[in-house]
Amino acid sequence: MTGTYSVMNLKISTLRSMGACFGLSALLFVQAAPLAAQQIPADELPAAGTDTGLDGKYDPQNGIAQVVRGEYQGVAIIFQDDHVMVFMPPDEVVAPGHVLVVPKRLGARNLLDLKPDEMRDLLVAVQKAAIAQKNGLGAAGFRVQQNKGLSSSQTVYHAHFHVIPSFGGKAPGTPAPRRKLPEAEYNEIAAKLRAAWPK
Repeated sequence: MTGTYSVMNLKISTLRSMGACFGLSALLFVQAAPLAAQQIPADELPAAGTDTGLDGKYDPQNGIAQVVRGEYQGVAIIFQDDHVMVFMPPDEVVAPGHVLVVPKRLGARNLLDLKPDEMRDLLVAVQKAAIAQKNGLGAAGFRVQQNKGLSSSQTVYHAHFHVIPSFGGKAPGTPAPRRKLPEAEYNEIAAKLRAAWPK
């Protein structure tokens, strides 16, 4: 009996090794194939001469920097401390309750410019934003998105995380287009998120 189990174990081990080899070969083949660049419509590209997120100078007049400095009116700030600000985009959201989590330090264009302690503080705020979306809005799930560089669809070159709630019991298809919420709905959602923000 022991010999039969040894032969079976050897066959299973051989099959697993072959499967791993085929899997690695497929992975290497896929990685060797050139990646097609994501196409961004011309009207969404930044003006000529502006930073593309990974290289160049930080633009202190970008929209997020203006929000951090308090220069952008009508923005619902959900949470802020000395290092992090969480706010609802005033002009376009993917879903009601969509927030941006940003470092308050100006100069961080993307994830690569963040210091380890900033990264920690931002991710703690991302988690709290998701908890507030769940408890305050009844979100059934959420998506965390962070784009870095023009080729990854970053259009504002101040590091930021999108925390986007989802509702309902099934997976959505293509993400919904962004839209502007009516002012009353925007303010109501902001109040619910603030009230549900974890202490």
